[in-house]
Amino acid sequence: MKEGNGKGVNLSNESWSGLRETSGADLSDQSRNFQAPTVLLYADLHEFEGEIPNRYKQEWESEASVDSISKLLSDMGERVELLTTPEELLETLQVYVRLDRKERPILFHLMEGFRSRNRESLIPAAAELFGFPHTGSDGYAQNVSLDKNLTRIFADSIGLPVAPGFLVRSRNPIGEDSKSASVANRNSFLKDERSLSEERFELPKNFSFPAFVKPAGEGSSLGIGEQNIVHDLCELRAFLSESPEEFFPYLVETYLTGTEYTISVMGSGTLGYRVTKAGRLILQDALKVENVYGEKTKSKDVMPETLAFDCPSRLEMFLQEQSLHLCKSLGTSGAARLDWKLDSLGNPFFLEINLTPGLSPFYSTFPICYRQSLGDEKTLFQEILNIARNEFETDRFLYSQKKIRRILSRT
Repeated sequence: MKEGNGKGVNLSNESWSGLRETSGADLSDQSRNFQAPTVLLYADLHEFEGEIPNRYKQEWESEASVDSISKLLSDMGERVELLTTPEELLETLQVYVRLDRKERPILFHLMEGFRSRNRESLIPAAAELFGFPHTGSDGYAQNVSLDKNLTRIFADSIGLPVAPGFLVRSRNPIGEDSKSASVANRNSFLKDERSLSEERFELPKNFSFPAFVKPAGEGSSLGIGEQNIVHDLCELRAFLSESPEEFFPYLVETYLTGTEYTISVMGSGTLGYRVTKAGRLILQDALKVENVYGEKTKSKDVMPETLAFDCPSRLEMFLQEQSLHLCKSLGTSGAARLDWKLDSLGNPFFLEINLTPGLSPFYSTFPICYRQSLGDEKTLFQEILNIARNEFETDRFLYSQKKIRRILSRT
């Protein structure tokens, strides 16, 4: 993969070494001799080779997608430098942090990470601490959105409809706090003395089987398949007892059997928000590999999902209003994708919000929704960068701006 498709900054080892040894003032002078990047594109590549199981790379963008995004940014006049490891990011920030704030490149957030509840907040947290603009929402919003149970509690608190459900924190609940995170009844999941097989469940009010069981902290349908639909308490116990410990905690919700919709929101608290039409999710029969929107469907080996923009107007208006309400309440910034599903009676329920939605022009639903309603691919990325630069002027970056080392003159 070429960094920035020839328009990025490719400093030699000597140049890097020289830049590292200069002072802040010298760097500003030296920067006139080369064009610093305007965008640092940090991406987790699906093709990355290392000691990482493939399933943990499920959410990572393909190299072809990142190449396409990098080329588009370059065609827009941005100078792009690609970074793919934490070590590269640290070394690069050490150089460009000495540039004037207005000259610092935007950290373009395409990181997903794995096995950490903070994984989607690491880039915005680092950017805020060290004083770099970044795309996407801040660390707080990213952490809330990654935790499906915390998200549904937040959504319920502001009036969005959520399906009855509760949280199972571990396969072995001995010694845990007896409170579940059920919206309907916080004390609904009572622990028994010894093992999961002996565990007693006092189900939340309005909860009924069949139920859908999903990891509370994963994306791209990781750990989800047809087996995640359970029809009674016995099946639920069996599923939990056989589930990998790494996927706990699990969120258990009443299974919704109706149509699923996805909707995209773009904007920020300072610039306002725009919302797209709602796309109805369809799994094409010829390519379908399972009857749920699960891990096999979301793999990059086969892509049977497509969207149809035929949502009834009254329902669509409700989904748009409620999606905007959630984004405004949470204070999202940049791209947000929200998923909704209907029950058997056609009532809509909020499922989740993704604040690092895929931006691939080949398979991601966010750009499809955006193109349907708000603008073309170039407009999408221009808006993402504009929001990032505008957000950089807000108060949350004051700490990195004001907390700087003063060099005292010696007399």
